[in-house]
Amino acid sequence: MTTKVEAAAFKALAKAQSEIGVVFKDSTNPHFRSRYASLSAVLAAVIPALNGNGFSVMQTPDYSPDDATVFVYTVLRHEGGHVIEGTTRGPIGKRRDIQAFGSCVTYLRRYALLSMLGIAVDEDTDGNQATARSRETETALTAAQWSRKIAQLLSEHGLTIRNFDAWSVGKGRRPLGAFDASELEIAHTWLDERNGVLAVKAHAFSAAAPEGGDA
Repeated sequence: MTTKVEAAAFKALAKAQSEIGVVFKDSTNPHFRSRYASLSAVLAAVIPALNGNGFSVMQTPDYSPDDATVFVYTVLRHEGGHVIEGTTRGPIGKRRDIQAFGSCVTYLRRYALLSMLGIAVDEDTDGNQATARSRETETALTAAQWSRKIAQLLSEHGLTIRNFDAWSVGKGRRPLGAFDASELEIAHTWLDERNGVLAVKAHAFSAAAPEGGDA
């Protein structure tokens, strides 16, 4: 039998869901060239509606080294006391480092919230012409303009094009100067939204570190 506390929580959740609607895809996966809804987009869509209806959200990550599995525990706690919780898990992949862990946690957090709330993800085709024009402008940038944007982004993090090239060549790929405009756009997205800057910075730090003990 449903208690009054549970009934109040379920009613509030239904109201929150009706206010959230659809989460739009705002980012691009540079490896598969597919679009997805980033964690920021998901949180921006769901947190105001949840908080406005008396829910707090907690998501805690964990890791099992036995089978290289990442866990995310998601808890929706209603102000009346009722708790809705669930566990989402996924493999960390071949790279068992902090970046792979962070990427997996971000991925699981997105899908845990979307699944728990029953929220759909769709392309942004709601007639937001300003956003569409902005995306068209970004796509129309030349290779030189994308290169400058990437150089500026790297500079903001204390990095240079040379640092990016060292990372890229070290991965068996081409230097930035060999990229065309579409590839540079993907590289910029990866650096700006997919922890790419952290990867380049980690490589630069590793290359600058002395190999032996004390100098």
